[in-house]
Amino acid sequence: MPRTIEVPSFAAVQSGTKSYNKFRGLDYSTDESQIDDSRSPRAVNIIADEGGAPERRWGWRTVHEFSDTEAVAGIFPIENDGDETNRTFLVHAGSTLYRIKLDADYAFISGSQSALLTGLKSGGRSQGFYMNGKLYILTGAEYIVYDGTTAKKIADDDAYCPLTSYQRQPTGGGEAYESVNMLSKWRRNRFVADGEAKTFQLDVTGLDTGVIPTASYFITGESIPVQSYDAAKGTVTFATAPTAPENAGTSNVEIKFAKTTSDRQKILGCTVFAIYGMDGSSNRVFVSGNKDTAATEWFSGLSDPTYFPDINYSIVGSSDFPIMCYVKAQGELLIIKKDNRQEGTIWHHAGTMVNDVAAFPLREGVPGYGAIAPYSAANLNDDPLYLSPRGVYAPTTTYYNNMQVRQLFCRSRRVNPKLTKENGLADAVAACWRGWYVLTLPNGHAYVADGNQDRSDNGYEWYFWTNIPAFCMCPHEQTLYFGTKDGRICKFNDDFVTSQNETLMRAYNDDGAAIHAEWATKLDAMGTLRRLKTMPKRGCSVHVKAYARSRMGVYIRTEKDSGKYYRDLIADRLTFEDIDFSRFTFSTSTNNVIPILVKVKKWKLIQIILISDALNEGFGVYEIELYYEDAGEAKK
Repeated sequence: MPRTIEVPSFAAVQSGTKSYNKFRGLDYSTDESQIDDSRSPRAVNIIADEGGAPERRWGWRTVHEFSDTEAVAGIFPIENDGDETNRTFLVHAGSTLYRIKLDADYAFISGSQSALLTGLKSGGRSQGFYMNGKLYILTGAEYIVYDGTTAKKIADDDAYCPLTSYQRQPTGGGEAYESVNMLSKWRRNRFVADGEAKTFQLDVTGLDTGVIPTASYFITGESIPVQSYDAAKGTVTFATAPTAPENAGTSNVEIKFAKTTSDRQKILGCTVFAIYGMDGSSNRVFVSGNKDTAATEWFSGLSDPTYFPDINYSIVGSSDFPIMCYVKAQGELLIIKKDNRQEGTIWHHAGTMVNDVAAFPLREGVPGYGAIAPYSAANLNDDPLYLSPRGVYAPTTTYYNNMQVRQLFCRSRRVNPKLTKENGLADAVAACWRGWYVLTLPNGHAYVADGNQDRSDNGYEWYFWTNIPAFCMCPHEQTLYFGTKDGRICKFNDDFVTSQNETLMRAYNDDGAAIHAEWATKLDAMGTLRRLKTMPKRGCSVHVKAYARSRMGVYIRTEKDSGKYYRDLIADRLTFEDIDFSRFTFSTSTNNVIPILVKVKKWKLIQIILISDALNEGFGVYEIELYYEDAGEAKK
């Protein structure tokens, strides 16, 4: 009996192509096999270029170093100091306030360091603001003013002396006027002299003993000798009765006297501030953060940071939970309290006039996660951000059917699984720089939100950096400075560019150390888990950015391993402004499409990983394309 012969199938092997492009940021939110094709589960020291393509971040360098025992608590640029060539900074390092200068290339000018103040609070962070051509600094124990030449702690004599009452008769009465200044012991009263009375009753009793009041005629400024005063009764006696005013009923005698209270320490102990005012103006200072009155804030008089009226305060919610930070949003000043589940953690100020007096009433906002780090607040473009125990949040206000709707959005959902498990969240510091929100932690980790890319699902595209030892940060003139706990001032190398504004390779190091850069695709099943696939030798190509020098290692991971190294890719190009004859090339192309030339057999899941540990070399990826062929049913 003849046998039946089966004819084999000569049909083409099923195949497919996968292209990873139009890259976005990190995604730690789920397993790396379940994320979007455009995102990476393990990008390190990467940032997006203007088109969103991942590239190695700039490195940083030390520009000046203080004693290794002096943590840099604050860096404050000084504008309009008369030096058109160099850059002047005030730096709070340890217990000293220094003035230093950097030249046009950001190098420290030898001999420019001078100590302006000593004996300051050390170990914490300082906050500073500019008003009326002066710099004011809060250290948490001192309130300092720098006028462009000298710096000093604001003393009683430096603060505004309020006129607390006027039109008083020698026996008392009159009209109340300005409130007592919490920063000063000094006050003024104005009287209508009658030409006969020698003893004048002030508007308070219990004056400072040993501090003799002074008096003068208000119009002429002529001094009036004081014979004696009674501190307990609050009276001042003259040897001769002051003359009556020419215009009857007009105040003509002014007495200046001292009455010290404990209120001054409330302002000196503040650690956070905001500049805010009526109708969006920036003419008042709001301060808070005093650990002894944690839920209280104070605001200054109009355009005068040395005048804090004792009635200008708000107790925000429960006194058990401190005010952590301020942010601004849509013309309002937002107060963020410490995270708790007892009360609303977000409160709103909006200026209004009450009886011709500026007032800033409080309104409780939405409940939700409060802040955990007082120095994490910053506005990224128009978005107010702060760090909570559950990630970075933004309070927003929208309008629906002519109704105001307040909401609280998480902006860091895709990096929260890693961010929220970090140690030291309470010591995080943040700054906005070049459209990025840079949040640094004590261990040197930094989480970067990219405000230059469109938000997705109400969140930003995020990136993860290492080896950023920032204790405080200061963005200024397109660059970012930071101070370290071991007494250094550092800046990012964004200024190392060619005449065409292309980054020089010496920008890619951290104080001389190589920057580990890594980008990986998702762990991809290519749409079918039950089939085995094989990537042929010419089945994968990488479109990488070309730099004066660029070398990266190719690692391929499957479900069977944690990744194997296969080969290096070199994407050098010739540029005469940054040339290295040991790696000379005639190629001038800014693009390199390089086949990997690796065969990987019978896998269910695959991941392409690009890693560079090279010193002073660029790293960037535009696209990764992978071709595969079906290798049959998976048997296990």
